[in-house]
Amino acid sequence: MKKLLPIAIILMLLLTACGDFAPEATVEPTVAAEYTFTGETYPQIYAGAAAGELARAVTAIMLGLDREGAAELVSQSTSAAAWEALASAGGGLALAADTWDLPEGVDVAAVATDALVFYVSPDNPVDSLTLDELEEIFTGAETNWSAFGGPDAEIVIMGREPGSGSVEALKSLIGCDEGLVTDVRGQETSEGVIGFGFYYPCVKQGLAGGCKLLAVDGVLPAESAVASEEYALTVDYLVGVMSGAAEGSPERTLWEWMQGAVGQAFISSQGFLSPVGAPGDNEVTE
Repeated sequence: MKKLLPIAIILMLLLTACGDFAPEATVEPTVAAEYTFTGETYPQIYAGAAAGELARAVTAIMLGLDREGAAELVSQSTSAAAWEALASAGGGLALAADTWDLPEGVDVAAVATDALVFYVSPDNPVDSLTLDELEEIFTGAETNWSAFGGPDAEIVIMGREPGSGSVEALKSLIGCDEGLVTDVRGQETSEGVIGFGFYYPCVKQGLAGGCKLLAVDGVLPAESAVASEEYALTVDYLVGVMSGAAEGSPERTLWEWMQGAVGQAFISSQGFLSPVGAPGDNEVTE
């Protein structure tokens, strides 16, 4: 069993030594200090693929589990499916990328920021593309790398599962032919390949291993560029709870903790970037 107050105190002590990973200040959370999570009361979390690691990390610290044990308590799928599952179940939490088409009657808050990134074979001489050039590629308007100063080779898109957060971000931020970008294929490093996804899984979890990250409009998606918004293609990870969830309920308590200073310090310590705007800003989808 874990109580939020002991966790808060432990985190404040540990994160003092975390250097750049922790925010400048941590204070006690604003949730009920005596709430106790158990395996029976811990809320079901529906996580999008990119936010799965964060969901497992939060579950592990709240219940004193290792990541393998925590994974058994997290339902992971696409971002769109995570939001649909929350609405269908009428309870629990969703932790997923912002899909811009959220269900009605859900309170949401940004708890981390990620970035949509693109990667190619290291043998491809193209190092940077503009937003317009990316749109040409992902709508199928251009199909050969020679149009962008690359080799005379067919552009091969490594698609993602329909409903994934990265596909939804690509649709919203760049524009694409959904059928073209959801043609799922295995990881490739051939000269003509281009892949896309979120920075955290692609870089920190190695999903784009063996490939080269592209700059967009001349800006490489490094953490500092994402945090400063110099790299423009950013996406929030949102935590969502049904608007009818009562104050003091397990899901409302955990929802509030993730937005608070201690929750944000923990999320930062796991390598996730803080969301743009003040922690705790939230909205209700009507």
